[in-house]
Amino acid sequence: MTMQSNGAFWSVGECMLELRPQSQGTLAHAAAGDSYNTAVYLKRLAPGMPVRYVSALGDDAMSALIRDHMRDERIDDSLIDIRAGGTAGLYAIATDANGERRFTYWRAQSAARGMLSATHLAQLGAQMAGCRVLLLTGITLAILDDERRAALLSLAAQVRAAGGWVALDNNYRPALWDVATARAWMQRAAQVCTHALFSFDDEVLLHADRSPAEALARIAAIGVPEVVLKLGADGCLIGGAAQHTTRPTHVPALAVRAVDTTAAGDSFNAGYLARRLRGASAVQAAEFGCAVAAAVVTHPGAIIPAAALPSLNTEP
Repeated sequence: MTMQSNGAFWSVGECMLELRPQSQGTLAHAAAGDSYNTAVYLKRLAPGMPVRYVSALGDDAMSALIRDHMRDERIDDSLIDIRAGGTAGLYAIATDANGERRFTYWRAQSAARGMLSATHLAQLGAQMAGCRVLLLTGITLAILDDERRAALLSLAAQVRAAGGWVALDNNYRPALWDVATARAWMQRAAQVCTHALFSFDDEVLLHADRSPAEALARIAAIGVPEVVLKLGADGCLIGGAAQHTTRPTHVPALAVRAVDTTAAGDSFNAGYLARRLRGASAVQAAEFGCAVAAAVVTHPGAIIPAAALPSLNTEP
């Protein structure tokens, strides 16, 4: 698949303040959220690529903390709409003995739900020529109203028409929208994306697929050129309309003991896209994505120490 040779990675979504229990009854805070996690890991893996975050935040103290975290990670926050009187979303994490996470959210009044106003869209449109990859997720679509969802998919279509990539992670959260609405909008999003980075578990919730192969075939039939179906500890399957074989390719996960599975899929996305942008095959990119995810799940929290990540330069 050909694309423009330079430009920035744009990640669209909601970045929240994450609270995580520490020893002696204290809490640590960080910036996190599915699209933001991917942005951070991609910037760390490919530091030479400009990474820009598209969202809305408030002018409150929590929003300021989030922007501080972004700047520490060298994420460009100039495409964030700062809304007077707005507030940021907040969530807390608890994990069980197997590293599976449980979230408690305070996000109903999050300023991110009001992103993509007419003024914000004009700003994005004026700079869209510099977008090489646009990432959006099911959570991004879920928090928006129909008008903003349509506007976001219009932006995505323009990026694709200009030769850029549009990466879509399904990330279905039943608490944010109903199944019928999610199916309809995810179908529309899949029709404009070039790379579907989907979780099989979420596809089961949305479509009751009986097997990964069935899910992969259904997604490819939409016309998505490149599809990666993430299977958690079982790795992933690779297929898509642009693949030269009808048989999906399985890439195994690395065997590790998970401490916290938060951001496993988000970090996989970053590893996968970083390797693909370097010209690697889909299989090579998936192998690296699995290596990144394996590192992330062996540490607590969505964003792990940078030194714990595998190096992009040492991969084939």
